[in-house]
Amino acid sequence: MEEVKEYEVDGLIQTLKESGIKGIMKYTDVLVLNHMMERSWIPNINERDKLIKTLKENTDMGYGEITNLLQRYNEWKRYLPSYSLGLNQKLDSINKKMNSVVPFKWVGSGSGKRLIGFVDEGKQISVYDGGGNHLMKVCDIDKNKWGITWNNYLKLHPHHQHYIIGEVKNLKKMIM
Repeated sequence: MEEVKEYEVDGLIQTLKESGIKGIMKYTDVLVLNHMMERSWIPNINERDKLIKTLKENTDMGYGEITNLLQRYNEWKRYLPSYSLGLNQKLDSINKKMNSVVPFKWVGSGSGKRLIGFVDEGKQISVYDGGGNHLMKVCDIDKNKWGITWNNYLKLHPHHQHYIIGEVKNLKKMIM
């Protein structure tokens, strides 16, 4: 199995948060299975034999545990989130930016939530918001002087700015 990228985990955690505490405690395995199928990491439920084989080879689960999980998945699949083409494309576009120096993560809550990541682009580090239909550049960071050039067209909440400034300070300490 391939290494799970941090932004994938963040997307899954967001789904788990939306299911509430009761949902997390009872259906975490079903939600994770759904996430892996939606992201095409494993065969989907329509390829049951391949799915069972994949789970047997890549987990410590026995056949009975796997069939129990698939039965629970079938009972709850109508309530599980279906990842839209747009969400999958967003996650894939972020995946292409794997030279990120600070991985993409959700910052904020509610309608003010942004998916922010820092990408090394040579002489500068660019900060992007990946929460919309396209990556939007939030600011550029000069790696020589560690100055931040904010893009004026994007309105940020102060907690987003504090997060970015804090990460810039951390990067400066690590590199210097």
